[in-house]
Amino acid sequence: MRHRMRNRIFAIAGLWLGLVAAHAQDACPALTRVGFSDLGYTSFREAGEIRGISVDVTRELARRTGCRFEFIWFPRQRLFVELEAGRIDMTLAALRTPERDAYASFLPYAYLQYDLILTEPPGQRYTSLTDFVARGSGRLNVTRGMTYDPAVEAQLVLLAAAGRLEVVSDFDTVFGKLEMGRADGTLATPPIYARHLKTRRFKFAPSVIPMPESNARFTGIYLSKKTVSAGARARYASAIRSMVADEVVPTLYARYFDDATVKRIFRQGAAPLLSALAVQD
Repeated sequence: MRHRMRNRIFAIAGLWLGLVAAHAQDACPALTRVGFSDLGYTSFREAGEIRGISVDVTRELARRTGCRFEFIWFPRQRLFVELEAGRIDMTLAALRTPERDAYASFLPYAYLQYDLILTEPPGQRYTSLTDFVARGSGRLNVTRGMTYDPAVEAQLVLLAAAGRLEVVSDFDTVFGKLEMGRADGTLATPPIYARHLKTRRFKFAPSVIPMPESNARFTGIYLSKKTVSAGARARYASAIRSMVADEVVPTLYARYFDDATVKRIFRQGAAPLLSALAVQD
């Protein structure tokens, strides 16, 4: 009898310790370091403060999880170097790539799609990037480190061969050159170009051309596998799923865009995002 009772006590104690360990594993990290860089309304610096859609998403994530975050600013080309090295724990507004998947976990929460932005003199009208490459003579500036659809990449190869493509460090440089007339166009998403088109003065009114070569793709969070535990990543994934299911992310975007733009960005709805997030379970 005593032997059975002792075994039962040990079993209960073991179960309790297991629950404590599971809870600890799912607990928030002491601090999650989040990297940001220049991405228009997605993330920008104003009066010494980091602001933008990604900041709003992070703050909602903090509210739902109770976790603490630190915001750190980097040049865009350094952001994923820092994440891979484990010097930061999270980035947002990121496209998924096999290279990043090797060292971080991806949690999608929204969509992005590139448009062609041109500041050429009025009179010439283009229907696509392919049309611009074939009939135009202007030069595009694009930002180093961006990833595009294969159909877009194929046209950029043609532009580079024709001496009509330049790769620069960040979007601030890109739009500065467009403003000064030292480039004729770029590729950017609505959160990026909307802020630059609003805050800069161009010689010719920029035109925004939706590109059939570019498809809507997921954008989301990357969490370091090196510095963020599996339990903490699961905690963040659960919060992101709830944010998508509650459709709170479009309301965050609506702080920066009109209804038509928000509807265009989220025209595919929440279902594809939730299906992708379900794989995280």
